[in-house]
Amino acid sequence: MARGSEKPAVFRVLFDRRYNWKTKVFTAHTVTNDEIQEVILQLRADEGISLAATNPANFLKDFLRSKNRNAHWPQEIAEVGYTARQSYSEGRVFDFVPFSPGQTIPFPDGFVLPPDVVIHRIETISLPSAARALGRADEPWLTQVCVHQRVLETHFALFSNIAVVDFLHLQNSIKGVPEIDALFLMTFKTGATLQKALVTFEANRDEPILPDQIKSQVALMSHRTSIEAGLSDIDFIVPVAAKTERIGPQRVIAVFEMQGIPVADGVAAYQAEAAHALPLSITQTIAYRLEPELHGISGA
Repeated sequence: MARGSEKPAVFRVLFDRRYNWKTKVFTAHTVTNDEIQEVILQLRADEGISLAATNPANFLKDFLRSKNRNAHWPQEIAEVGYTARQSYSEGRVFDFVPFSPGQTIPFPDGFVLPPDVVIHRIETISLPSAARALGRADEPWLTQVCVHQRVLETHFALFSNIAVVDFLHLQNSIKGVPEIDALFLMTFKTGATLQKALVTFEANRDEPILPDQIKSQVALMSHRTSIEAGLSDIDFIVPVAAKTERIGPQRVIAVFEMQGIPVADGVAAYQAEAAHALPLSITQTIAYRLEPELHGISGA
């Protein structure tokens, strides 16, 4: 069995444990690390698959990162109207869930550039030449470039509908479940009132953006504002995602700004373990072209 076809077999066994194909009754329970490892080891013994049983926590996440995820999702599961969404913490990995009303494919992608997207130029000569020479084709490098070249500051100054007063980079690689690539502090005006928001940043290189991951980031940071005294004045979490996309011969950084979510809503979702229910609404989509090109991000 080819390696590329092995994960769908695991999904099918996991789904069969929850779905009665005769009665069409589905019994919901979360897929865990232990169950994934058990099924993989079972299929390795029974069918000779070579899929490793290590790192089951990323089993669905790694599958969703593929641009061929819809083609590789088991057809039988799609035909009865089920997809999957990520779950986090305490050994949870994912849930099988029914299609939403009107949904026609297992994993629709809302993070795409429109044909008429605005392309804004960002200079890179202020990035040291040694750093440019060491550029890598990975997410930490993309995050570093976005922070150093102030891509988000440019975005919120020129293209956002939010009346931003101050914008400050706080940290990269905020550990947690899930991890957040970068975090920013924003002060903005609502009428005559000043409010504060944390801006979560998710960076992907040539891979789909995962909505459930962003929702869980929002829930996590909302929770942290409720338990850390230094964050008690935060009113909103504003999620932003970026990924590299090809436009013609060159890659750009596609930035997707989403509607801010009140901290109270995020806390409630975190406490109810229902981050998936948080709304994600893209408010601005802008493409940023790096000039000169940077190795690992732009160019061919």
